[in-house]
Amino acid sequence: MQSKSQIMTGKQEQRQSNIELLRMIAMLLIVAHHFASHSGFDYPLEQISVNRLWVQFAVVGGKIGVNVFVLITGYFLVSQQTMKTSRLMKLWGQIFFYSVIFFLIFILFGKEPFGMIKLIWALAPVTFSRWWFASTYFVLYLLFPYINRLLVSFDKKQYMRFLTLLVLLWSVIPTLTGEYFQCNSLLWFMTLYAIAGYIRIFGCKIDLTGGKWIGLSLACFLLTFLSTVILDVLGTKIPFFGVRATFFYDPMQKLPALVIAVLMLLGFTKIKAGYSKWINTMASATFGVYLIHENEYVRQFLWKTLFPSAAYAESHLLIPYSVMAIVTVFVGCTIIELMRKYLIEIRMVSFIDRISLFIDHKINSLMSDERLPQ
Repeated sequence: MQSKSQIMTGKQEQRQSNIELLRMIAMLLIVAHHFASHSGFDYPLEQISVNRLWVQFAVVGGKIGVNVFVLITGYFLVSQQTMKTSRLMKLWGQIFFYSVIFFLIFILFGKEPFGMIKLIWALAPVTFSRWWFASTYFVLYLLFPYINRLLVSFDKKQYMRFLTLLVLLWSVIPTLTGEYFQCNSLLWFMTLYAIAGYIRIFGCKIDLTGGKWIGLSLACFLLTFLSTVILDVLGTKIPFFGVRATFFYDPMQKLPALVIAVLMLLGFTKIKAGYSKWINTMASATFGVYLIHENEYVRQFLWKTLFPSAAYAESHLLIPYSVMAIVTVFVGCTIIELMRKYLIEIRMVSFIDRISLFIDHKINSLMSDERLPQ
């Protein structure tokens, strides 16, 4: 845990591989979720099978994975006071690249009809939310210096009251009622960011080993999935329960999904993994993995053509087939993203740095002019 003075002065610890490993796990869970949700599985409510439970099991992980990914962002960014323009430009460029390149590929190969509206959407992917997560994440990055100023101004008691209010409004109430109390994805990301910031600044007064925290997260995961099994069983007689089998973890604001993600973060912060170049390199590609496999054109190709998983819905091969598909997509997308980084982005670094310095200089000049006496 860093001291509050270190947080406020922006002093950073070396980026070790424990959290980077967690980042990879989170993205694997997200890929598994997309396998389950985009493949077109359709099991009747009156039928309970191993395959149906396996698909529902995969769905659980995606909600937790998104929460973990944003928690990691808050854990690292809360120690920074200023936004790096170069980092913002790289983030936008990464989103823009995959939006345009996949649009062109699928148009040129005749898989999608050309349209001016689609072209405009492709050229402004953040504005038009071509990926809901990417757009929300981008806005969170724009806001984080101001969020940090608020968070570091709190003492421990004030911070805890603030978190209690956020979690009550946007996790507890939705879990109990199914109503989301004016919450949206950005407000939820800010809530996760604040929770991770508290962990980074103040730590946790419960002193457990990393293994015990992770064990608790697994136990909560299994209990949450047990709720699905119970609702499935009830749903065979009363459809009301069957259609709500994922109630306690879908969407990501539900309290079990939040608790499991926080426990995972606490666990991995306690693990002494040292520095692994291999893990950190793989983890650096995780956002690209999301952008590739969840592109609106690519996901149809992946889960309906390349891996026609729904054809295995009743097969005893579904579980090994799904593991193969999930790992293949994760590894394949990682390779593509690393190629983009080392063949394209690295060649743009000096240009991006020059542009960001120019923008930062202009902004600082404008701010200095505004402070001059009239």
